[in-house]
Amino acid sequence: MTTQKKYIPPKFNTVFKTIILLLVVLSAVSGAQDKIDFSKFNGKIIKDIFIVGNKQTRAKVILREMQLQEGQVFRDSLLIRSRERLENLWLFNRVEMLPFSSSDSVSIIVSVTERWYFFPYPVLYIVDRDWDKLTYGFGFAHLNFRGWNEKLQSSVHFGNRPGLKFVYENPWVGEKLHLYTRVYFRKFRMDNYKYDFPEYHLLSVVHLGKYWTRDIRTVVMFSRDQVSVDKENVIYMESGNQEDINYGIRLINTFDYRDLYAYPTTGWYLRLGIYKMGLFAPELDYTQYMFDFRKYLSVNSFILAGRVYTLQSYGNTPVYDQVFLGFEERIRGHFNEVYNGRYAMLLGLALRHPLIPLRYFSYHSELLPEFLTKNLKFGLNAGLFIESGQVWNNHKNFKLRNMITGYGFGLHFLLPYVEVLRFDYAFNEQGRGEFIVEVLMPF
Repeated sequence: MTTQKKYIPPKFNTVFKTIILLLVVLSAVSGAQDKIDFSKFNGKIIKDIFIVGNKQTRAKVILREMQLQEGQVFRDSLLIRSRERLENLWLFNRVEMLPFSSSDSVSIIVSVTERWYFFPYPVLYIVDRDWDKLTYGFGFAHLNFRGWNEKLQSSVHFGNRPGLKFVYENPWVGEKLHLYTRVYFRKFRMDNYKYDFPEYHLLSVVHLGKYWTRDIRTVVMFSRDQVSVDKENVIYMESGNQEDINYGIRLINTFDYRDLYAYPTTGWYLRLGIYKMGLFAPELDYTQYMFDFRKYLSVNSFILAGRVYTLQSYGNTPVYDQVFLGFEERIRGHFNEVYNGRYAMLLGLALRHPLIPLRYFSYHSELLPEFLTKNLKFGLNAGLFIESGQVWNNHKNFKLRNMITGYGFGLHFLLPYVEVLRFDYAFNEQGRGEFIVEVLMPF
C-alpha cells in the first residue's frame, strides 16, 4: 500500500488537480526536466510535498533524503540535489520533481518509478575483475526490506570462489541520530593471490557508523577472519599454524559530494581508512592505511575525472592480506598483470562526453511487470583514460620510472539496474592492446 506524506483530499478542486496531473505527465513525456528553469520559485515558502508512485518505499525514506522540507524556503539548487540523492538510493528507475506555485508559496510533486525490490536471482560475477574467475550460483535479495531501504541478501556460490554469503544493511538507524549498521557473513574458498594455493575463509564483519551530515560518514568495522590452509601449505602462514584467526578493527571516514554515485559528473569523493589487523595475535600484528580521492569537473558537456589512491601496509602482513595491483584495483593496459608488495599507489585521469544524452523509455507489455517496462533509462557516453601505478616493498625503492602506465578509450552504456556497462580498449607502454568489458566505473 502506498504511504504518502500528503494525501490530496477528495474535495480537492477538480480543475486544479487536473492541471497538476497534466504537468506531471508532460514532464515525464518530455524527458527534459533538467532544462526547466526552477529558479523562478526561489524565495517562496514550501507549503506541501506530495509523493507519487511509492508503492513499497515509505514516504519518510524519500523525505529524509530531501534537502527541501515543508516550511523551508525553496532553492532550485536544493531541488536538484534532492533528486540526485533519491537517485543514489538505487531504489527507483526514475525520480522527477515538479514544483508549482500559488501566490507566495510553492508545492512540490515528487514522482518515483520504483525498481523491483525482492527477487530470487542468479549469481554471476567476475572475481577481481578477471573473466577467468567466473563465480556463479543463486540467491535471494530484498533491496527495500520493510520499505525502509534496508538490504537483506543471502546467496550460494560455486565456481572460482564457492561458498555462502549473508548481508543485512540499514543505512539510517534513528531518525535524528542517523546511524548506520551492516552485518556481513561469508564462508568461501579462494586461491591465494601470490602463491596460488587454496585458502578457506570464515569471515564475519559488523559495521557501526554515524552520518555527521548527509555527505560525511564515519564507520567502525569489527572483523573476524578465520583462515585455514591445507597441511602442505602451512609454510606460507605467518603464524606457522594451519589456521589463523585474524581479528581486526577498521576506522573509515568518507566524504562524498558526488552528484551521482554510478556515473559522477561533478563533485568530489574522499575515503580515509586506518585498519588495525591481527589483534590478539602478535605474529599477525599489522596496520594498513588507505587514501582514496576522486574529483569530477563538468565543463560544458565534457566530464573530467581524476583519482589518487594508495594502500600501505606496515608490520607482519600475512600472505592472505598483502597489497596488490591486479585484482580489485587494476591498471587498464596491464589489466591481467598482478603486482604485490607492502605499498601500492594508483593514479587515474579520464575525459568523458555524452554521445546519446540520458533518456527514459516506457513500453506496454501484458507479460512483463511495470518495473521492467516503465521509465527505463538509456544513455551512451564515450571516454578517454590514462592510469598509472606502482607497488613497492621499501620506500627507498619507489621511483617514478617504475610506474606502470596504460591508456585507452571506451564506450559507457547507461542502463537500468546495472547502471553502467563499459567497453574499453586499453594499451600499455609498448602499444599492446586489450579489450575490457566491465560494469560500473573504476572512478
